[in-house]
Parts: sequence; C-alpha cells; structure tokens
Amino acid sequence: MGYEIKYDTTDRSKSEAKAIADVKQWLGAKQFNKVAKILASDRGNTSRFMVTLALSMQGIEGYPAEVMVATYWNPQRELF
Repeated sequence: MGYEIKYDTTDRSKSEAKAIADVKQWLGAKQFNKVAKILASDRGNTSRFMVTLALSMQGIEGYPAEVMVATYWNPQRELF
C-alpha cells in the first residue's frame, strides 16, 4: 500500500476488519474478490512466503498481508 498505516492491535477484530477494508479500498472490490478467491483455492500448493511475496507485488505488505493470509489462504499444510 502506498503509505504507512498504524493498526491498534489491542482490539484484534477491529484492527483485522480495518486491514481488510484498507486492502479492499486499495485493490478495489473486483480485484479484491479475485485475490481472495485465488488465496482460498490455493490449498497449500504455495508456501506462505510466496503468498506474502505475491501480495507485496500488489502493494499489500505487513499487517494487512498477514491478515489476508490468515483470513483467506486455506493451506492443507504449512510449507516453507
């Protein structure tokens, strides 16, 4: 994302919702839905590192990327 955003992680549900909303605003609803669908359909074929790298190429890094991975990525197993 083009600028640094601070997330207050004391209330985890609010900070995760804000991170998802920020990503959706950054990508746009149509592109966000495509990315979420791709993450859900991966089923562990890609390592966590490569998933976060791919998100960073879209401009999503740090806490929002971790929330996207935790929310939408559906690994059958953790690969390194």
